[in-house]
Amino acid sequence: MIKIDDCQLLITCCNQEGGLYFADFKNGEHTLQKVLNVECRGIAKYQGSFVVASTNAILVLNEQFDVIQTKKLTERLDLHGVAVYGDCAYVVETKRNSIGIYDLQNNLNKVDEIKFSPKDEDVFHMNDLFIYGDTLYLSMFSYSTTNFSLFKFPKDLRTHGVIVEYSLANRKVMSIVHRKLFQPHSIKLYKGHLYYCVSAKFQVQKDEETIFNGLGYTRGLDIKDNLLFIGQSESRHIDRLLSQHSNILLDCGIYVHNTSTKISSFIHIPSKEIYQILLL
Repeated sequence: MIKIDDCQLLITCCNQEGGLYFADFKNGEHTLQKVLNVECRGIAKYQGSFVVASTNAILVLNEQFDVIQTKKLTERLDLHGVAVYGDCAYVVETKRNSIGIYDLQNNLNKVDEIKFSPKDEDVFHMNDLFIYGDTLYLSMFSYSTTNFSLFKFPKDLRTHGVIVEYSLANRKVMSIVHRKLFQPHSIKLYKGHLYYCVSAKFQVQKDEETIFNGLGYTRGLDIKDNLLFIGQSESRHIDRLLSQHSNILLDCGIYVHNTSTKISSFIHIPSKEIYQILLL
């Protein structure tokens, strides 16, 4: 394994065999523990706690990863990414093409939402978000700024994915910062550069540059200095991907990739699909 400075990660796993894992890197070794046996997707830090999205619920965990609050939704919204802005959790409601705003100081009551389409069916497949200052970055598999009522989810997603820049202060889309992405996920703004996964191409990009090529579906990303922590899932589209990639690796786990030396290590995670990685 490559040299990894002492650090800790939380790794969310979604769908089948989902859960929350805690990885502790210390003295050149690592331990891995499943701390929550609930399907998990987005995760964000909030004061001394963590906000986690499951398929149809929002959870708040304490520092020991115990569930201290649960918000079960009455409508199936297919929740994905989570970010915290002020005292609210911004949660991607993929089914409704929206971001729900939930008050963390008031029982996770929904206080507002940001709609990107009037349709209440998934046409954009919005998934992950990242908030820096008053700017929100949002990844989605497709997007249209016109003809919302006619727009349909495209069958071929290879060139439809985007990352959108949205102003929380002005409540409007400012720009599309990246286009023609094949299933983008896992946005991270780090030292002035935007990092993200182009999942179906098994890649991680820094702005417009590809800086990592994996052997499977990349989703989940965090950064520490020159180290990238990158999730790899067992894809649900294995037949198609096998026809396009002869070197596909079916294992689920995380890559630790040194961007200076270009050397990587791979750590197996006993699940099927990684959603997010959060560096503590």
